Amino acid sequence: MKNNKLYAILTAAIMALAAGCGNTEDTSRTETIMTEGSASETVEMGKSDVVDKEMAESESSSTEAKGINSMIVEKDDSELDLKEYYYSMEDRTFCDTGEDIFGSIRFDETNLTNYVTTGKVPIYAQNGVRIGYTNENVDIIVMGTYEDWCRFYLYKDIRYARLSDIEANSITMDERDAIAEEASKQEQASAGTEIPVENVPAENPVADVPPVNEPVESSAESNKYTPEEAMSIYRSLMEAGGITWNPALKDGGSWGTGWIYLDKGQAEWAASASLESFAMGDSVGNSWTEFYFEVTGSDEEAVYYTIWSP
Repeated sequence: MKNNKLYAILTAAIMALAAGCGNTEDTSRTETIMTEGSASETVEMGKSDVVDKEMAESESSSTEAKGINSMIVEKDDSELDLKEYYYSMEDRTFCDTGEDIFGSIRFDETNLTNYVTTGKVPIYAQNGVRIGYTNENVDIIVMGTYEDWCRFYLYKDIRYARLSDIEANSITMDERDAIAEEASKQEQASAGTEIPVENVPAENPVADVPPVNEPVESSAESNKYTPEEAMSIYRSLMEAGGITWNPALKDGGSWGTGWIYLDKGQAEWAASASLESFAMGDSVGNSWTEFYFEVTGSDEEAVYYTIWSP
């Protein structure tokens, strides 16, 4: 009987001990699983945060460009009341409507290239509306670039265009000057190989040939004005167009700088463009009727000046 009781007690103790070890093992396993699960979850959350951050940075870097391009209004010519100006075909009724969508863009003002159009370049107002296009043989004076957008002066008006459109329909001013220089050299070379007047047979007289001892103006010189001539022509045409010469504007008028190429025809073009701009005036119906300028310098290609207006 005692043995049976002792056996029962030992059996119960062993079972209790076994049960206690089983609980400890299970608890330890559970804790390990929880710890591993927590670490795994922490790692996954970290990866997700990195991906989200990279996506946010990528979206942020392109928001500015996407924002501008999404606000561009590509009006067809049939939707525009195009009018002929000396340097463009435009519908200027869209110029002063809406917000300046380009105002928030930081344009790069370094390493700029100026162009001369060889075809029509689509142009945009500050509100992003395509208002028309440039004419051919028009100077584009670049003020800044941003990705595929260009900010430039079209004479005295600020316009915007895609660089890809400009490059597809223009040459650079350096290329234009190189072409003109090469043409001048060829013309001079051709003139140097002409048969002298005194060797022309008598039966083929040349009319109006100047005396041999009278100097003949070179073709290169005849194609250009002097700086004085260019500015004299410019002033005369401005005054003939009804604009009064007023030196007093220097003491309080608005002013700007510019230049006129010495090639014949450029002074006339500059005066025509200025008369058009003066007629527009402040763009709210107040034309400019007075002007004054002073020459600030010149070189072989152009004469430079400062001009004042009311």
